[in-house]
Amino acid sequence: MVERNKLVKKIFITIITFFAFAVIVNAKTYYIATNGNDTTGTGTITEPYATIMKAQEVVVGGDTVFVRGGTYAMTNSNVTNYVTTGPYAVVNYLSKSGTSLSKRIYYWAYPGEKPVFDFTNVKPAGYRVTAFLVLGNYIHLKGLEIIGMQVTILTHTQSECFRNQGSYNIFEQLSMHDGMGIGFYLQKGSNNLVLNCDAYRNWDNVSETKKGSNVDGFGFHPAKGSTGNIIRGCRAWFNSDDGYDCINNAENVVFDNCWAFYNGYSTGFVSRGDGNGFKIGGY
Repeated sequence: MVERNKLVKKIFITIITFFAFAVIVNAKTYYIATNGNDTTGTGTITEPYATIMKAQEVVVGGDTVFVRGGTYAMTNSNVTNYVTTGPYAVVNYLSKSGTSLSKRIYYWAYPGEKPVFDFTNVKPAGYRVTAFLVLGNYIHLKGLEIIGMQVTILTHTQSECFRNQGSYNIFEQLSMHDGMGIGFYLQKGSNNLVLNCDAYRNWDNVSETKKGSNVDGFGFHPAKGSTGNIIRGCRAWFNSDDGYDCINNAENVVFDNCWAFYNGYSTGFVSRGDGNGFKIGGY
């Protein structure tokens, strides 16, 4: 009986290993690079794509998109969609979902390299700008850096580096700095994790009072039903308004080991926006 149980256990482990291997084999890896080409590229490491949007056309749950290092100089021609729910020009419109916690779609910096997306020249007249709008579920972004986010509207407005509206997404080791936009922004979506991200030196010197009173490092304003969101190990400093703004929360947000310092000031300590480290509100 003991030998039989051992045999059954061995067969069970073999079957599980086979299916796990099958999942790994079926998952594909794609690459984008500063010298890539969306027309002739095949998405391989030797023939990469040029944009994340091109990679999104082909990925399915479990696939990984590695973003090679270097500076991706974005322009108005990179604006791919105008979101109908608001006056936003969106550059990376991530609407495709993974299928489960173990079969996410991964948009990761290539190991050991730093991809930097420069939005200095993205200035669509009359529109707010969002660098990455994540509508899909089970997506994991990691190691991406955004600089130079722009604001062109002179009245009350905002731009954002990352806006999430999906669920079960992970935003990890993202860096959003030296621009006019909010680093990370959430109004709906559940069970999302923002992990070890940095937002700093962001200041809108164009709209309203020109003090940047709407530029927070992180904005969490989940609507009713958007539960289970966590922000862990993140840092916010020298953003012209608040480090973390949760003034319009209909649901709880968990903060775990997050830092905020010198928000509401310039690097020369000129007073700008509100400058709260953590602005906690609610309906």
